[in-house]
Amino acid sequence: MRAFSGGYDLLENETVRREPDDFVFDKRLYVIFLIIFTEVLGFTLVLPLLPFLGLSLGLTPIEIGLIASVFSFCQLFASPITGKLSDRFGRKPLFLLSQLSTLTGFLLLGFATTALLLFLARFIDGLLGSNMTVSQAYISDITEPRHRTRVFGYSSGVFGAGLIFGPVLGGMLSSISYSVPMFFAAGTTLISIALVVLLPETVTEKPEVLSIGLSDIFPVAEARRFITTPHVRQSLVMFVIYNVGFFLFIANFSLFAETQFGVNAEQVSFFFAWIGIVRVIIQTFFIARIQQALGEERLLITGIAAMLIAMVSLALTTEYWFVFAPLFFLSFGTGVSRPILMSALTNSVTRTETATILGVNNSLSSVAQIIIPIVGGFIIQHLPSQTIPIVSAVFFTAMLWIIRNRMRQTN
Repeated sequence: MRAFSGGYDLLENETVRREPDDFVFDKRLYVIFLIIFTEVLGFTLVLPLLPFLGLSLGLTPIEIGLIASVFSFCQLFASPITGKLSDRFGRKPLFLLSQLSTLTGFLLLGFATTALLLFLARFIDGLLGSNMTVSQAYISDITEPRHRTRVFGYSSGVFGAGLIFGPVLGGMLSSISYSVPMFFAAGTTLISIALVVLLPETVTEKPEVLSIGLSDIFPVAEARRFITTPHVRQSLVMFVIYNVGFFLFIANFSLFAETQFGVNAEQVSFFFAWIGIVRVIIQTFFIARIQQALGEERLLITGIAAMLIAMVSLALTTEYWFVFAPLFFLSFGTGVSRPILMSALTNSVTRTETATILGVNNSLSSVAQIIIPIVGGFIIQHLPSQTIPIVSAVFFTAMLWIIRNRMRQTN
């Protein structure tokens, strides 16, 4: 995010020339946005309920963590490969394949009566299920480069809407049974498949050879180069610490809330919806104004401090209604901190290296999301539940310490 400033001392009769806004909204974007909405709706509808489904099948927190990590493990390989496959075979076939995979995963969840079915559901969905990579590629195909920031901003708003409505619907439907929200999610996927059929193909020139290597999954050479560059390493380490601290809490929040507050699936879903509501409001209406008032560095400190306050508060409370207050601080903190960290990361490299540093960061995030559910399951099963927010608080404290040292060196 950048803070914009400009002079207002122009003479009243001075003419300021501006390029005309020639953006024309492509009608195909309506279909893409509906696809994104239905995918996010289905995903967030199911996500808070999966640990409760696992508990109902007699699984331990560690076993639930292992099953949760299966999806992230598959995505580590699938996400980068999906993009290349869509370049080679076209966007539309990959859209359909990914949606059929997601549909199969949701149906298996609806029929899941054993741990094996639960495992297969997450494995199949993770292996081919995410179409966000293809959606972003399709948007790039039909949007002029100078207008892509605006269109991706629209897609973020659609994503946020799914983030809010999914948990609410999932929570209400789970009061009937855990199968009902899974089948409802499958229904949203069917709608998405029907929408894909309406889309024309955008890839007209396809490479003759499909080349996929280890570097497409995890760019080891690039990661080593960035780590040996001090200012890039610092930004990358900051982002990794943030991700680990946040993922540890949010990935294990359902199990933590069930243990700490004695809540059910419906109540946890309302927690997730509250997080989504606050974050969307902050990022849509307030983040630019707050950033202009405080500046990026002070806003980052404020955001991390808010997350630290949230973790300490959650570790100390056992009351259901009190949880909404620290979750507000958590939503504010992640809503303002992540964009600044992302900006710092991309600004630490040249323009031509932006995609590479983001690829390295995404790979590191995927690895974290594989390990963290297992670690969280172990903590909840063998240690006091308060350990989860306390450990996250340690990571956020480390971030504040790093920022303080950086400010001292700068001054």
